[in-house]
Amino acid sequence: MFDGFLSLPVLAVGAFFAVSYFVNPATIIIEDISVPHHLSDLGVTHEVAAGMLTEKMAEIADAAGSSRGTLTTELTAQGRSVEALSDWFGLASPIRSTQVALGFLPYTFEGEIIEKGDDLLLAIKGKSPKYWHFSIEEHGPADDVEGLIKKVALRLMQEIDPYLVAVYHFREESAKRDFTLTKQAIDFALVHADRRQLPWTYALLGDALRREGSYEQAIIKFRQAMILDPKFPRPMMRWGNALADQGRYDEAIGRYKKTLEIEPMYPEALVAWGEALTALGQHDEARRKYEQAVAMDPHFPRILFAYGKYLAANGDKAGGAEYLRQALHLEGGHNQAYVETLRKVQREVDPALEEAVPLAKGMRSR
Repeated sequence: MFDGFLSLPVLAVGAFFAVSYFVNPATIIIEDISVPHHLSDLGVTHEVAAGMLTEKMAEIADAAGSSRGTLTTELTAQGRSVEALSDWFGLASPIRSTQVALGFLPYTFEGEIIEKGDDLLLAIKGKSPKYWHFSIEEHGPADDVEGLIKKVALRLMQEIDPYLVAVYHFREESAKRDFTLTKQAIDFALVHADRRQLPWTYALLGDALRREGSYEQAIIKFRQAMILDPKFPRPMMRWGNALADQGRYDEAIGRYKKTLEIEPMYPEALVAWGEALTALGQHDEARRKYEQAVAMDPHFPRILFAYGKYLAANGDKAGGAEYLRQALHLEGGHNQAYVETLRKVQREVDPALEEAVPLAKGMRSR
């Protein structure tokens, strides 16, 4: 196996790691968490505790989203687990300890839950070379093991991928437009994140400011992101969103055109362009933009969701409901906003169709 791996072309290995700007949670290995005897008696064994922490980190990553707005193919290495490295290069399955030693599983940890009076302490330390000196501790009430594990999961994910945790808080706080935790996470990311994440972090800060109504400050952050990476399409599109929020639709369309010049395969820019055209009353052209976006990536939940809402609002409620249903299915059924929007549209199509909505909820178990 060593000979097979070491004989790989250097460029192939370099390509695999060059695109890994963000951590795939499948590369984070929790090897073991020891627990007090009474927790084991309650069913929280060391395997269960390790599994709970792994699951919480995966939930955080899932809630933050993994596409980050850019169209990618299924063969993009960034979307692959490092555990799948052997499959990627057609090798035999590597031994995990060898992977850790060579740095291919850089995020390997173990932990211990300790009783401290009426509280529990969960301590996590690193086992892989990059994290040999890493350790964190969190306290929590003895009757809330899950809450304690979630706190540790957030801290651990923030250490590994600060930007991802900022996105997690952004999505959690978007409904109430209070981005306190988001901004705290962004402040941390601006100091501790990999430099390649900084354009994303500035773009995220700009979007938080935009949603608060601080449009000029938001545009400054979008422009800072573009200075760091002129080929990064997201801040250009968000700049357009900030203009559209102010009713400056023609200017916004100019930004969306620029976005697609930077990255032609960017369906979200087409959706935003369609929204601006709708606001201008240019419905035929707006629909074409939505259709182009769906054709560009027919498996992108946010694109299907946007098109479904557009159709439902413009005379085709049955067609809109079908795209909303597809979006919910592709997203995995975890997005409550998708469920509620589908329910609303289905009621508008036919009140009896409301009975079908529990089927959409059932998709969560798939």
